[in-house]
Amino acid sequence: MSRALGPRPSVWHSSAAAGWMVLAACWLPVVVLWVVWSCARVAAALSGGTVMPFGVRFAVALARWDTAVLWPRTSTALVVLLVVVVVVGTAGVASGIWQRVAARLPDPTDPVAALTDNPGLDALAAGPSARKAVALRRSLTGTAPEPDDIGLVLGDVLRPGGRPGETLYTSWEDTVVAFMAPRSGKTTTQSIPHVLSAPGPVIATSNKADLWAAISAVRAERTGGRIWLFDPQRITYQPQAWWWNPLAGLRTVEDAHRLAGHFVLTVDDGQKKDLWGPAAQDLLCALCLAAAGSGRSLHHVAAWLDEPAVPTPVELLMDAGFALMASSLKGTQNGAVETRDGIYQTARTAAKCLRDDEILAWVTPCDLPVFDPDAFAATRDTLYLLSKSLSAAAPLIAALTDTAMRAAERRAERSGGRLDPPLVVALDEAANICRIADLPQLYSHLGSRGIVPVTILQSYEQGVTVWGEPGMAALWGAATRKLIGAGIDSPRLVRDLATLVGQHDVPVRSVTYGGDGRASEQISLRRQEILEASDIRALPAGTALLLATGTRPALVRLRPWYAGPSADRINAAIRDADVAIADGAMRHNRSTDE
Repeated sequence: MSRALGPRPSVWHSSAAAGWMVLAACWLPVVVLWVVWSCARVAAALSGGTVMPFGVRFAVALARWDTAVLWPRTSTALVVLLVVVVVVGTAGVASGIWQRVAARLPDPTDPVAALTDNPGLDALAAGPSARKAVALRRSLTGTAPEPDDIGLVLGDVLRPGGRPGETLYTSWEDTVVAFMAPRSGKTTTQSIPHVLSAPGPVIATSNKADLWAAISAVRAERTGGRIWLFDPQRITYQPQAWWWNPLAGLRTVEDAHRLAGHFVLTVDDGQKKDLWGPAAQDLLCALCLAAAGSGRSLHHVAAWLDEPAVPTPVELLMDAGFALMASSLKGTQNGAVETRDGIYQTARTAAKCLRDDEILAWVTPCDLPVFDPDAFAATRDTLYLLSKSLSAAAPLIAALTDTAMRAAERRAERSGGRLDPPLVVALDEAANICRIADLPQLYSHLGSRGIVPVTILQSYEQGVTVWGEPGMAALWGAATRKLIGAGIDSPRLVRDLATLVGQHDVPVRSVTYGGDGRASEQISLRRQEILEASDIRALPAGTALLLATGTRPALVRLRPWYAGPSADRINAAIRDADVAIADGAMRHNRSTDE
């Protein structure tokens, strides 16, 4: 419980009003008289005149305006000018002081004031965060960490009156989930700053070119790492420079089952009642495992999906030692025609990206360098994964992200349990283009491996459509840092958040007037929510509600990239990238027309 500081009883409605008025009436003339006498002394010193002593005689002469007696051989105009200057100056200073004091006085209805007193936020400030970073990263032992080595910036604490507060950081064992509506600063305040400041390797997903355009060149200059751009749908119109083999790491049934799951999760099944989905996943698992074990590619998987009765994958599974998978696949092929066709059609729908030659070129052998997830985890490289929609390259985006994270996890285990420098995974549009089925479960232990995921969703319900109610609840519970930004229109979420923020006592002042003109005042306390649901929905752009494990909620001001020290360099990089995208689009259009 927090108790808001209430207003003081009004002087004019209290029994002490008469006493204060008498006191003011007695001392105000004395103060005015002393000001005039002091100004006259100054004027006399400047003009070589004199002034009669301060006292009753001076007051009487001033009342008669006998200037010859008051200040002989002293300019009356100079005295008046000095009095005016002193009065105006004093009023100005007093007004400024009052404004500063009033700005610091807590408003009992202001949620910022109610949430300001939060000692738990001290652990997220720069000093404690730096000490924790040294404890988590052995490479920082005996050094003074740079700001980028401390952690990802969450924002600045909001103070009453708009005063700047302390900057809050994540640690390198935190997991983050952010809910921000479209056009509320997801890229400018989350993806770009996090990717730019990450000290180690980075995985970043997006459905637009803005993230890559803003910081690919800037980050490459800062870290010296390579930029890996996965753009099979030509969002940036940059030429393909490498390829990745999804089948390269498939050595077990579990590995193949995970890969198949990324495809099946893209099938639209909002009610989670599709009976063909699990069977289609088993089918894709068997076909991918057969291709991987025989050195074949996804071209062969796509061809096998069009021939339900072809015996080749069954024979390849037997040769590779996967007798049970071979038996399962044979059972599917020999089942009832209607059932078999339903399973195969679902699998073809899930793997529709394998029908696109431009997408398939990025995941099948060619003369370009191949991406190695295991080597990537030991670098300071950046992997940008772009896809326009859920139905296109999204399964491959999710598969590559998952493969790179698991490679980083294996490296962390070989390095003593934690990756140093840590891997930052910025999953923008996670529910649309990067659906990882067990991401809620991964959240429970990724932080302990030095892998910091930042999942950005447009709403809570968007997460429910991907992971279901239990899965989304698990993701919410496992995230140690939760940011709720502007534009959240979910009634359920804002009501729950209002409950989590808590309540406080707000003073209510009432004045009662008696028949004799006297007034009495009473102050009572009313219990109300610090932030109502409507207040959370109406959070202004650039601010967010922070829920951090182990401390009360706080309001923070987010830090957009254009307010940071690299703004000029990023703006220049955006201009260069826009030119490169335009040139690439023109080349692509010319080649298409020809």
